[in-house]
Amino acid sequence: MAAGNVQIPKLTDGYLGPQAKFEAYGLTLVSHGDPVIFMQDDQKEVEIILGIQPGTRVTIKLLSHERKQECNDYCLIRQLGPNYLFLIRPPLPGFYKFQIYALPSDEAGPQMLGVYNYLIYSPGSFGDNPFPKQYPPWKDGCYLYEPISLPRGIRDPMVKFKVLIPKARDVQVKVAEEWNPLQQSEPGIFEGLVDFSLGYPSGAKAKLNVKFAGNNYNTLLEYSL
Repeated sequence: MAAGNVQIPKLTDGYLGPQAKFEAYGLTLVSHGDPVIFMQDDQKEVEIILGIQPGTRVTIKLLSHERKQECNDYCLIRQLGPNYLFLIRPPLPGFYKFQIYALPSDEAGPQMLGVYNYLIYSPGSFGDNPFPKQYPPWKDGCYLYEPISLPRGIRDPMVKFKVLIPKARDVQVKVAEEWNPLQQSEPGIFEGLVDFSLGYPSGAKAKLNVKFAGNNYNTLLEYSL
């Protein structure tokens, strides 16, 4: 394990682990009961799973301890049934603070409260490969099967998209100005192939757009090509 020669940084007393509202909100740790996580040298990602109560909203903050900066693009938030799953892909070696915030549906106020804090150590460096940007509606019951990321300068002819989006009426992947419909294969699940061989310029966006009601689409995910 990577823990052998690594000195844990000094943190504020009470920072690690469950915070005041963790039990009151009915949250449970499905994985990683220890708030300090040491990744292996060859481990690119770690997935933390949190059990929630129905209707609980969740968000996160991922911070590099050494560089004192947020790097939320390196955490993919997904929900499947009663669990939130946080797939974390540290971009550089070092310690990362991973902070989970939550708020039950019956509590008013836009500000979520911190409910659990992890400290993650990553010894490896696997390059800059962020997850897609996740807009607030995505964090309400959605799950991304594939692709969890797109490499910069992608030239693959066809890429499969598969997502779970409850209550969605129509799902489209918009690449630059091209719209690509996904087909509903079972309740809430949409999938299909998107052509990326058209030579889109670097920096172009692929957006997962969803229609829930009316005629307007909401962007839930955004990939940078």
